[in-house]
Amino acid sequence: MAVLILDSEALSALARPRQSPQRHLRVRAALHSAARRGYPVRVPSAVLVELYRSSGIDEPIDHELGRGYARVITTGMRIARFAGHLLGHAGRRSEAAVDALVVATAVRLGGIILTHDPADLDLLAADQPNVRAAPI
Repeated sequence: MAVLILDSEALSALARPRQSPQRHLRVRAALHSAARRGYPVRVPSAVLVELYRSSGIDEPIDHELGRGYARVITTGMRIARFAGHLLGHAGRRSEAAVDALVVATAVRLGGIILTHDPADLDLLAADQPNVRAAPI
């Protein structure tokens, strides 16, 4: 079974539909498709680091996560190490660390990553046959 993994752009599109109505609709459609197929939806906790900023900004994210269709998962040492190796293999620096954690989580779970920038995630996921980045 596949898992649908939301990166920061996908979760942001859900929580802030007015910023990009088209992305919001594409993410909603992907969630409906995942539900029909019985795919669980996961958000790596590192994604929240990119989104949380202050009062007034955090609440839409919390509201969306509180709806219960997605579960936030933490990454441990093994996933962190693997993410670091993905960065090294791709020749990327620490500015892509959250992306690497998202990809490493997807490798662990076998999943589809919903993202605005599939090229960056595909670079990190090279040689990982059980991961696919899908654009929003």
